[in-house]
Amino acid sequence: MLVEWRDDLNIGMLEIDIQHKLLFDKFNAFVSAYQSNQDQDEIMRMFWFLEAYAVTHFKEEEKLMQQVRYPDFVGHREKHLAFIDQINRLKERLKVEGITQNMVSTMTGFITSWLIEHISTMDRAIGRFVNNSPLTPLP
Repeated sequence: MLVEWRDDLNIGMLEIDIQHKLLFDKFNAFVSAYQSNQDQDEIMRMFWFLEAYAVTHFKEEEKLMQQVRYPDFVGHREKHLAFIDQINRLKERLKVEGITQNMVSTMTGFITSWLIEHISTMDRAIGRFVNNSPLTPLP
């Protein structure tokens, strides 16, 4: 269930690439807490920490997109908001169902596929835009 960072997920912007790697680390800490049978409070704490870091990362990424006048800022931001909405739904399910194998599988499946897909497409497009635009000032 752990997700390993792959170099092909680098988008060519060091600050964002480092943040993406940290997202994977936070995700893996959550999964490891579950797999090592930590108490439910610790597992939940790791999930909340993952969520908080994702929100922080999104804000940083959105700030960067505004600074460079990224043309698909609105569409990209909508994807971030949809992710946060889905995470909130998962949190509500967690409150009702508790931390079960099924719930953790649902969460890890969603987060893993979303992160890899989003980084590979949406975030990579930001990297291409910044790296191919000689007039785009880097922050």
